[in-house]
Amino acid sequence: MGRYLIVLLGAVVLGMTACHNTAKPTGGTAQQGLVDSADFFYKRAVVEYDRDQLAQALLDANRSVELNAQNIEAYLLLSEIYFLLGDEPNITMALDRAMELDPFDVRPIVKMAELSLLQQNYNLAFGFIDNALQINTFNPEAYYVKGMIYLAKQDTAMAMKNLLIAREQDASFYEPQKEICDIYLAQGNPLAVDFMRSLAGQFPDQPRARYDLALFLQDHGAPEEALAHYDTLLMQQPNNSRLLFNKGYVYFVYLGDNEQALDYFDQALQNDPDYVDALYNKGHVYEQMGNKAQAKAIYSEVLNRYPNYQLAKEGMKRVK
Repeated sequence: MGRYLIVLLGAVVLGMTACHNTAKPTGGTAQQGLVDSADFFYKRAVVEYDRDQLAQALLDANRSVELNAQNIEAYLLLSEIYFLLGDEPNITMALDRAMELDPFDVRPIVKMAELSLLQQNYNLAFGFIDNALQINTFNPEAYYVKGMIYLAKQDTAMAMKNLLIAREQDASFYEPQKEICDIYLAQGNPLAVDFMRSLAGQFPDQPRARYDLALFLQDHGAPEEALAHYDTLLMQQPNNSRLLFNKGYVYFVYLGDNEQALDYFDQALQNDPDYVDALYNKGHVYEQMGNKAQAKAIYSEVLNRYPNYQLAKEGMKRVK
């Protein structure tokens, strides 16, 4: 509850900070230099974050807030990085600071609700969302998170209601529409597949829409169509190890083409030598081809790197 009170009391803190800043009429040039440097590190951190260079992005984002502790954007970026790193205490720290800087900015409040949802603290999550919606009712992100809270509580009707509001407020917001599609799929709605195909067409610049469609198709009797979508994605990202792995998996599991499967698993490993799932599946292909010695060598390599990799343990039992 302490975090929630920070939102309510932040205006007082902000007011005190503003008064404190106006009491320093000298040193403007030096102060502006610090702000400019902080902005440089923040912008560089954004580029690094977009490139999945999280370690460097974290370093530069922290440099930015060290130089300018008033930049709410830098704290929001830090929270996103910490989310990806699973560092919950530092997520809270960054969001608390952002809420202190601007109690009426709904973004850190909604992110706090998202964190509370991940922690399965649903009452606190609802509290943050209600606070955000009191500040601004036009808030598709808040309605999306609220729908996800209801979904976690297995209240599908209320989840759908809030997800539909999020979609109505922002038709370009992919995530709520994907969740609506997943609900249709779970309910056995015959229109679900067409809805998913329409999403892939509606979001041509959103690789995840096509990727989600390809995953669904490969698991529901349309592996060739799935491969076509993976090929489209690979035209944009030719070195994407996950896409290469998925193509190998489709050839191996759904089409029974071991040679093609090996080729794509090898390509995935060339781009990411630590891709353990690709390495294991390469061993599994050799096992299916009757080359138990090669399969055993690969399973052994997997277990040397990851001793608790259960599938490799089971594979070793089969080939011995």
